[in-house]
Amino acid sequence: MSSRALPSDPRREGTAPSRRTLRGLDGLNFFLADVQTGVGPFLAIYLAGYRWDEERVGIALTVGGIAGILHQTPAGGLVDFTRSKRALIGLAVAALAVGALLIALFPSFWPVLGAEVLIGGTSSVFTPCVCAMSLGIVGRAAFDGRQGRNQTFNSAGNVVAAVSMGVLGYLVSDRSIFFFVVALAVPTMLVLFLIKPDDIDHDLARGAEEGERGGKFESAWVLFRDRPLVIFLVCAVMFHFANAAMLPLLGEMLATGRFNLTLGAITAAVGIGAALSQTIAGSIVHHLGSRAGFLFLAGVAAVAFAIFYFFMPETRDKRPSPSP
Repeated sequence: MSSRALPSDPRREGTAPSRRTLRGLDGLNFFLADVQTGVGPFLAIYLAGYRWDEERVGIALTVGGIAGILHQTPAGGLVDFTRSKRALIGLAVAALAVGALLIALFPSFWPVLGAEVLIGGTSSVFTPCVCAMSLGIVGRAAFDGRQGRNQTFNSAGNVVAAVSMGVLGYLVSDRSIFFFVVALAVPTMLVLFLIKPDDIDHDLARGAEEGERGGKFESAWVLFRDRPLVIFLVCAVMFHFANAAMLPLLGEMLATGRFNLTLGAITAAVGIGAALSQTIAGSIVHHLGSRAGFLFLAGVAAVAFAIFYFFMPETRDKRPSPSP
């Protein structure tokens, strides 16, 4: 093994990353959420305005989803390998902006499918790259707290983007949403320059132990030896299978003249819930443990189910009457 000294974990020697880098990481999480929100649920509404039926909209969204799935593992490997993580995010943001322009200017079948492949593939870079940069900047000891802060700024970005795009769609046009996404790519790239390259320990960012230079890559099949993990993965697939199409389908059903505004409000509500979940559940886990945190989240879900069942007209008016 080479005797060359490794970059140290900033927390090991009692030093901290610069305030500028930490602020850049905050801004990156905020603006990445803004950029990604505009090419999600609003796409279905936009395409419906060009007489796309539900089947063609579903195909376009599925193609984007599959592109993201196929690129997810290679993207993780690329993030481990590269020492130019800021440049990688910048390229992915630029590609996403190009995809948004394609959708705005050429809303026909094949250009939209090409844009969805581009957007889905490049979007898979964001999560592993931000996580790796966060770990390489703050170190293992502060990583959990940093991730909570990342999610807070990400959720705030989702809320701001959803409201802004809903208002734009309502007051200007559906197409303006995608030009807004392109405009947001500019501040997203600018905040990357706030993150100092020297503040990122790239060996630590890929999870290497102290003194370890060579990356050890495990086969993906090793995950399937863990039975509880497999069960959890199956449940995660089923949950998102049931959940992912909700907002696009709802957007197509909303009344003429206010569907963008309504969808923006719904997406904002989702973002608010996600932001509160991160803060409150994280505090409960910190003070009372993981079991208390999961029980709390299960309780919130049970209350939501009860509210939906007893107060929504579709279920309230169809409950069976009590037996005489």
